[in-house]
Amino acid sequence: MKNNKTNVVLVTIALFVATFMSAVEGTIVSTAMPTIVGELHGVTLMNWIFSIYLLTNSLATPIYGKLSDRIGRKPVFLFGLAVFTFGSMMSGLSNSMLTLILWRAVQGIGAGTIMPVSFTIIADIYPFEKRAQIMGLNGSAWGIASVVAPLLGGFIVDQLSWHWVFFINIPIGLITMLLIALYLHEPKQAAASSPLDVAGSVWLSVALLGLMYGFQVVGERHSNLLIVAICFIIAAVGLWLFIRQERRASDPIIDLSLFSNRTFVIQNGVAALISGFLICFNVYIPTWTQGLLGLQAAQAGFAVTPSSVMWIVGSFIAGRVIGKLRPQKILFVSR
Repeated sequence: MKNNKTNVVLVTIALFVATFMSAVEGTIVSTAMPTIVGELHGVTLMNWIFSIYLLTNSLATPIYGKLSDRIGRKPVFLFGLAVFTFGSMMSGLSNSMLTLILWRAVQGIGAGTIMPVSFTIIADIYPFEKRAQIMGLNGSAWGIASVVAPLLGGFIVDQLSWHWVFFINIPIGLITMLLIALYLHEPKQAAASSPLDVAGSVWLSVALLGLMYGFQVVGERHSNLLIVAICFIIAAVGLWLFIRQERRASDPIIDLSLFSNRTFVIQNGVAALISGFLICFNVYIPTWTQGLLGLQAAQAGFAVTPSSVMWIVGSFIAGRVIGKLRPQKILFVSR
């Protein structure tokens, strides 16, 4: 008789590995960037290798979250991992900056499933009193990745080639997919009676695309103010249409009533600001140390190691105390 019980330990390991893989991909490329730019001759497009990954990741995240509620966590998670792994393979095979940017976009689409669905799976397979601890452990993957990624990226670039920065995701992605496919079992989802909010997904994508592209143009050396203004207008119109759609949708992508919850708004705002700082720090510091100080790729990776080590420590501490203290106290102490 077939055992349909979820293997909690192996699934947790798979989720940790998937989170680690996604986190590594956000920072390992920064160490290889000078070499990539030198070989593909695209210094003017360099920022897009990071930006397009983050853009498609942010576009896909709320959509995957809604789909996991409608059709189940497992198929959505497996689909995202498959897209991420395929995007990694094609990124490694790229022979031009434009091609690399295209496949980085595909990578981001796949990575968008990892964080929201992995946390949801943890909430499904663990009792309430253990969720915070396991989520803290899973969150520590980002800290570990911040330590490992720059060092690993530097070693790969110095000893192999920048293509292997992407190729290493292929076996890891396949193993993770196998573990989830074999050991995660969930009850069949009842067919949703309400239609999928496609219009909401479209308008949300338009708003985020306009906003992020506008900021990308602002960051260029010779930015075109007309293009910036058009992007922000498109973002504002897309946001207005998105809000109007969500108010009348029977099953919205994002429930707007969440924004009336002060705790939800403040904590997500703080998380957004912190995430922005960490991305800038981990992406650009290794690049600057190579370009300005002339360090090798492996040496540049040590520039962000101290903060990454403390990230791991903080994740373990937060995971243990979050069940005992209010989030306000934890955040106050961390500041």
